[in-house]
Amino acid sequence: MSQYDSSDQKNVSGSDKRERILNASLHLFTTLGFHATPTSQISKEAQISTGTLFHYFPDKNNLIDELYLTIKKEMGDVVRGSDDASLPVKTLLEHGFIRYIHWGIKNPEKARFLMQFHHSPNISEKVQSLAFDEFRWMHDIYARAVKEGVLSYHPVHYHMVMTQQILNGILELLSIEDDEIDTCEIISAGLAKIWK
Repeated sequence: MSQYDSSDQKNVSGSDKRERILNASLHLFTTLGFHATPTSQISKEAQISTGTLFHYFPDKNNLIDELYLTIKKEMGDVVRGSDDASLPVKTLLEHGFIRYIHWGIKNPEKARFLMQFHHSPNISEKVQSLAFDEFRWMHDIYARAVKEGVLSYHPVHYHMVMTQQILNGILELLSIEDDEIDTCEIISAGLAKIWK
């Protein structure tokens, strides 16, 4: 007898199955790694059959691509927010940084996944390009900040990489139980480093 009750599977919508697969993959990829996670384990974690997994995702590369792009889009929408573009550029950047930190606190596994797989050869070039396009608006804000002298005169890519490292460092520090420094102090000190 199969470990999956077919009557239960019939009651689960296609979008729910897809969501289960993505959530199971997220958890397993961040804890075990991409190569150490067989599709059979993803199916088991998602409580669906392996055949169902392959119905939605023909292979693991297709799965990780969709997971990466989905999380990048979600994070990008949060970071972008609904700020008025006429605000001072430093304010726009700070608001985005704060939103990213709060998103990362609420979604630690997703933030960890993006950190782990940002430069992964398992993410296709097409998906990397689509993810970059999702953040073109951020590139424009950084370019404006450099032009206005809010950020030092370095290439935009330099600032984006350095800022991402600092923001990820803030998230890492916030994940550690430490009574010596509180959350606001970690965030404030980290953001101050960006402007230096």
